Amino acid sequence: MGRLSLMFDLERCIGCKSCEAACKQEHGLGPGEYRNRVVWLPDGEAPGLDFLTVACQHCERPACLRACPVNPKAISKDPENGVVAINEGQCTGCGECVTACPYGAMGYDPRGHHAVKCDLCSDRRSEGLSPACASVCPGSAITFGERVDHIERAESEGRMIRDHDSFLLGPATIYLDRMYRREGAVPLPERKQPAVVDPPEAQLAFEQSGAAFPYGLPRPERKPDRVEPGSCTLCFNTCSVKFHFSGDKLVKITGNEEDPILQGRVCPKSQHTLQMYHNDRRLTQPLKRVGARGEGKFEPIGWEQALDEIAAKLEPLRQNEPEALGIFAGTRTGMITIRGYIRLFGQMWGTPNLETTDPFCAAGKNITYQMTQGANGCGNSYTEEDIGSARMYLYIGDNQAETRPVYFGMVNNWRVKNGTKMVVVDPRYSATASKADRWHGIRPGTDMALGLAMSQHIFAQQLHDQRYCENWVEGWEKWRDFLDNQGYTPDWAAGITDIAAGDIKRLAEEVAEADGCVIFCSRGINQHTNSAQTNRVFMFLAAITGNWGRRGGAYMNMSFAPTLFANAPEHRQVKPRKSKIRKSPAGWTEAMRKAKPYGLKALIAGNNPMAQWPNQDVTREAFKKLELLVHIDLFQNETSAYADYVLPAAPAIEAGDIGRANDDRRIVWVDRLIDPPGDAKPDAWIWTELGKRFGFDDVMKDEYKDTAKFWDAEMIKHETLRGMTQRRLHANPWRWVRFPVASEDAEEQETLFLEGTTADGAAQEGFRFATSNGKLQFWSEQLEQNFQTMGLSALPIFYSEREQLIDLPYVQSIAGDDDEGVLTPFYPNTLGVPGRIVMPNDETPGSRLRAEGYDMELVTGRPPAPHFHSWTHYFWQSQEMWPDLYAQIHPERANALSLEDGERIQIETAHGSIEARAWITPGIRKSAVFVPIGWGEKQPYHPWRSVNFMTDKNQRDPISEQTNLKTLLCRVAKA
Repeated sequence: MGRLSLMFDLERCIGCKSCEAACKQEHGLGPGEYRNRVVWLPDGEAPGLDFLTVACQHCERPACLRACPVNPKAISKDPENGVVAINEGQCTGCGECVTACPYGAMGYDPRGHHAVKCDLCSDRRSEGLSPACASVCPGSAITFGERVDHIERAESEGRMIRDHDSFLLGPATIYLDRMYRREGAVPLPERKQPAVVDPPEAQLAFEQSGAAFPYGLPRPERKPDRVEPGSCTLCFNTCSVKFHFSGDKLVKITGNEEDPILQGRVCPKSQHTLQMYHNDRRLTQPLKRVGARGEGKFEPIGWEQALDEIAAKLEPLRQNEPEALGIFAGTRTGMITIRGYIRLFGQMWGTPNLETTDPFCAAGKNITYQMTQGANGCGNSYTEEDIGSARMYLYIGDNQAETRPVYFGMVNNWRVKNGTKMVVVDPRYSATASKADRWHGIRPGTDMALGLAMSQHIFAQQLHDQRYCENWVEGWEKWRDFLDNQGYTPDWAAGITDIAAGDIKRLAEEVAEADGCVIFCSRGINQHTNSAQTNRVFMFLAAITGNWGRRGGAYMNMSFAPTLFANAPEHRQVKPRKSKIRKSPAGWTEAMRKAKPYGLKALIAGNNPMAQWPNQDVTREAFKKLELLVHIDLFQNETSAYADYVLPAAPAIEAGDIGRANDDRRIVWVDRLIDPPGDAKPDAWIWTELGKRFGFDDVMKDEYKDTAKFWDAEMIKHETLRGMTQRRLHANPWRWVRFPVASEDAEEQETLFLEGTTADGAAQEGFRFATSNGKLQFWSEQLEQNFQTMGLSALPIFYSEREQLIDLPYVQSIAGDDDEGVLTPFYPNTLGVPGRIVMPNDETPGSRLRAEGYDMELVTGRPPAPHFHSWTHYFWQSQEMWPDLYAQIHPERANALSLEDGERIQIETAHGSIEARAWITPGIRKSAVFVPIGWGEKQPYHPWRSVNFMTDKNQRDPISEQTNLKTLLCRVAKA
């Protein structure tokens, strides 16, 4: 046997830290213990970012072995394969080897008092498996094998191997260097990781006891005897996973290597959910408030008492004003509950005020997909033949490397393998941008101007796909002429976007000339007051270049939600007496505070509105006015503190569910595999029991507490899902089926809307898209009428946000949320507020705020891959990887404010302020500061105030009701 080693590809590594999570799971390592670490290394002088995995080098002349004072040595080197290993039972914990290793690859167990290090997973190798880190890597950046084979592969692919043998120890580990590095870039050994990522020893203070079962147990006690397939239910990647059990105890979560698409790839979050199922902070019994609202004082009660008392308080509303009950649910609640049990409850209750997180996340793209193609979401798939075959990837406001790291790992791998061009447009140099050929640091909130100018240039240069436009686009000529008449040229857009006119032209030409371009957009364009129109502009751009309904070409704005809707029999539905207050729950607060346009007196909420909704000061004032607040969740949080009753819920394998809506149209089934802790209950049980108290049990049957039975009976009645039965979902070892499937025997479709096919839901045979005439809809008289109702036009006119550093047109609502508004044509039975586009002057908000010293652009977004909203802040390992709330700020601005990297700073908008730790980086616009979402002041490890103390609920899109969470003027100072 030759010398074994790992090969790390710096071009493919996306810094997600999945390998860290896998290593800790495999070896039962607790807080502060490492066998490997992924270090983020920003350039420091210019936008640039590398990720370096630090692990044992399995040196030819190991410094650790020579330093070990124990006799016989506690460290050995295998003479056949060169693997260096520690005998942990023989190690005295002196630490000599830890300090001797010049690579910083040795770890230490502070509880067992011995050194720890990578041994290339000796136990897995004995079973013929690769090391855990290599098995999960989303980007295929880690390869295990013989060193000579690694070298041969690198040479055959023309890749450069980094020389890191400056200590003359003969390391076996190989690092493939980046394929391109900026001239003059700071060498990796001279770079420093951000101060906001504290060294491991500093993290031990956050609670050593946080390492719950099974971490720290001997391997035999963690050895599984049963493995069950399922899905992670946290984010939009919806990774297929395997749950490993020892008896009835869950001991490990891994990727599902049998999945033909994901092939075992999985991100750290999926693995960290092990810490959700074993967590002493889980809610385990119903709680009743005994103190003032917001104090967080409760007493435990039983389920019968809790539900009886809640029902008694709700009954007068049901009799007299059923619309006064609001229901808010989201990520944690689960799709079956949201579109099944809650929907049935709401229909029989008679309230229109049911909503999810959609208006905060995705409403803009959802409504515009519907109006453009007649169906919700992109029809392409993450296969080598589809998205993998594209010749260009354009990311606009989508940091996929951190939001859906497994998908991005696949895309980045195709990029490297196929030589595909990648361009990223984002106000900051994100992990996604670090892999791109070019990064354009656009002014936040001006993406629409970029799309308008690119489209105008494509038409002007006659680079559009004439045949596609003539056959498949309704209103494209109107669009072409409109762009020209409005003067939306690259020269016009340059001063708005901060992207040079030449760069805009080049980008437009690259998209038009590529043999397949996938345009990825996400929350960066969704969370704006121009959300719907910006989405439409980029949809139009994809369409006029023929990148719609083809393999390797698409407009991909993340997740394609299936048509899952349970419906009560018509005779059991109570027609709401009033219209829905607003599409966005942010518009419900005046109904709580002032009973306008009518009163909202009770709210049943999942998730965490007290961190998630904008304008937190206003939101909390509104919640104090409620007569009843019921909170259903896994952990106590900010919303729990305001609740009258807190009900303990059960997720995923404690309940039975499906994974999240995702980009790839896969519905992944999750069986109920374990019981919830204590007296926690699945949401299905909670809603069924509550419904029983109002006589809903003839529809919400007791047998439907079993989500599998409910799924087959009520959830897949739509023609696109009839084949998605339990039998079909369980027929393969990866537990997913890609919709649409009209029958159990129907074949899955890799790419939808191909020429020559008929779309599901099409008006007639041969209609490629599910629109009235089978074409993509740019303009029609009906669209124009609908947009005019809300104060805009069907052909998008440029506007941005009201709070900008330069004067730009913005949309102004013509009334407030205490006004009744008008019935919006974009959502059934829903009130909305029309807007009007305003040209700025000295009295408009941006001008006033600039005069008051608000001189920076606040941008918000998702944190790195180990986190997802607030869920992961209860997982000790996610906190260990990325502990504190941070604010990215450019060195020039930091120097002007005398800020140090890692120090506490204050960020203030006109709507509120928070504190965070400074992350000084050249990878952001000089005028911007970036603060991620997800932190809250009630979290156990590193509590911080939510970024939503700085946002404004009144800045919303008239069409989709999306809130502007991405562009607000702010000022920064030392805390």
